[in-house]
Amino acid sequence: MSDAETPAEKPAAPATETKPAAAKPPPKLKPPPRPLPDQEGIARWIEGEDYPVLAALFDQLVLPKFDGLFAQIKKQELLPQHWQVISTHKIPEGLRFEDLASVRRLNAFYADPAVANRRLTALEVGWQELRGKRPSRWNASDVFAVIRRIIQKKRDVDFHDLLSAVRDVWGGMSLPQGREQLEVLWGCLDYTRTKTRK
Repeated sequence: MSDAETPAEKPAAPATETKPAAAKPPPKLKPPPRPLPDQEGIARWIEGEDYPVLAALFDQLVLPKFDGLFAQIKKQELLPQHWQVISTHKIPEGLRFEDLASVRRLNAFYADPAVANRRLTALEVGWQELRGKRPSRWNASDVFAVIRRIIQKKRDVDFHDLLSAVRDVWGGMSLPQGREQLEVLWGCLDYTRTKTRK
């Protein structure tokens, strides 16, 4: 067959571009469970040990969940039934937080000025929310009233510092009321621990 008779070569078909398969997004990883206080840790904290993980009991609570938790605490009769939400915020004129005897005692009690500042700042928030009620006269119900106000108003308070300051006020009291309220608070915190999810 002569060159003239050679059939013309067909142009090669263009290669089809294959698109890479869309990469699947990595599976959403669940965050690791947050550490929660245990029974032994709360018991050591009541006796004066530092235990920052205690704050996890309240630091992610929204108000409806707090109210539900508090209803369960009352149902268990861990707190007096007469507890009620405080309706007014006004502090009596002329009353200053730094003049309170319990505040001066705590200032002297804490060896580390940074710890003293954090805890007294948290305690002052509670004092404001309880209309200037002296921390030495608080009871466990007052502590929960303060926590509720903080959650409601979204105030920036470290619950560990607040609770530790209250513990140290009660622990430094010579009257049995301080120890009694610590026992009540201990029971409430331990019950809260059993109802708190990671």
